[in-house]
Amino acid sequence: MSYTPSSNDLIAISPMLILCGVALLSLVVQFLIPKEEEGKPLWVLSLLGILAAMYALYHITTSPGYGKFFGSQVSISPLTVWLSAIYLLAGLITLLIAPPFLSQHKTLFPEFFPLLLFCLSGMMFLTSGYDLIVIFVGLEILSLALYVMIGMARTSVSSLESAMKYFLLGTFSSGFMLLGIAFLYGGSGTTNLDGALRGLFLKGYEANFSKLGLGLFLVGVSFKAALVPFHSWTPDVYEGAQTPITGFMASAGKASALGLVIILFNHIPMGEIGSVWKVLMGTIALISMTWGNIVALKQENLKRMLAYSSISHAGYIVAGICCGAGLEALYYLFSYSLLNLAAFAIISYLEQGNREVTVNGISHLSGEHPLTALALSVIFLSFAGFPPLIGFWTKLFLLQKIAESDLLFNRILLFGAVANSCVAFYYYMKITIQSYMKQETGAVAGVRELPSMPTLGFLVFLLCVFFTAGWIFFQPGALL
Repeated sequence: MSYTPSSNDLIAISPMLILCGVALLSLVVQFLIPKEEEGKPLWVLSLLGILAAMYALYHITTSPGYGKFFGSQVSISPLTVWLSAIYLLAGLITLLIAPPFLSQHKTLFPEFFPLLLFCLSGMMFLTSGYDLIVIFVGLEILSLALYVMIGMARTSVSSLESAMKYFLLGTFSSGFMLLGIAFLYGGSGTTNLDGALRGLFLKGYEANFSKLGLGLFLVGVSFKAALVPFHSWTPDVYEGAQTPITGFMASAGKASALGLVIILFNHIPMGEIGSVWKVLMGTIALISMTWGNIVALKQENLKRMLAYSSISHAGYIVAGICCGAGLEALYYLFSYSLLNLAAFAIISYLEQGNREVTVNGISHLSGEHPLTALALSVIFLSFAGFPPLIGFWTKLFLLQKIAESDLLFNRILLFGAVANSCVAFYYYMKITIQSYMKQETGAVAGVRELPSMPTLGFLVFLLCVFFTAGWIFFQPGALL
């Protein structure tokens, strides 16, 4: 066997190579330019890097095309390409939105740009890996970058606290995942994804090793996806991190973890053993959507509300994955990631670096900032699944897929998802009610010196147009 990569191997991972190369280059460039001017050149370099990675991602679909590379350690498929597109789009929007708000906190350090690029490359390796070792390395690359990005506000106690919580729990979950890989290898003799999971159907201790290994591996994945009972870090980290970083983590970071769940369930062999894992993860999904929505009802801080909301949305997606909703789950991920980016962008705008955005704080927002109130209402109503916004169609497609089966467990998941959607509608609607139907002006809504930010306004406008009419031309069948 030759260990020398071919040209097709290198082209297959060219988006990741471009991101890592530009990240390393930016680490050098920051020492070659004056400190007071380093932000703009690094921003331009990072922007060019992400755009080049997008082009490379598009190019590999035709040359070398879909398939397995590096001795079946990397897999390029329509699913992995779309997941990578979600990460790159989230990274691009974050790069356009984040710098002004980080500057308000005086935390726009030159390290932000390479960290963002390394994080994106780690996400792409995570879901493009066809070997458990490659998947784990991708997970660690993105995790290490996120740990630092979350704690970049070094003068903020809440930021440092959230970074420490995420780091400690994240390393703990990585240990579970690594031990799971060891057991999967012990049961099958390989770390190849298909081969390792086929060990579930072997006899004797090999099957026991594989079952234990997959269970431990799913613990690590569930932590990254913020599924109950591995969700405790989510509200504190979402609230403590700087809001643009929270938006990136809630969109691209969440999509990478749930994308890995889709890939894992695509490779679990069908049969009695496979159904056991689907019931296990489906139960976790049902508990997650219920717990997330119930606790979100009591939240006043919008970032904490979205944190618990993210737990429930992860539950919806995993419930769909367990019922065979691959395309529908991917469509949900794409739309949900964009909704998170838009929501946290507006929260960043309202915070202006020194305010806490609460439900009461945005009372009568439509009177002082009508366009901001309109965008916020479109986004939160879409989260709620209000027709004809895109959130309604994502849930409809997902629930239709769950309803296709006559299995009792699928019916339970369907009932749970519908009931939880009704519960979630209450706290999402509070945003519109506070913005439009309250006469007294809240602390955030009453601030009249909000600066003009054309780039942010244009991006949010485009996203809101997509949320309103995007379902007409963009549906699950267009993805794969």
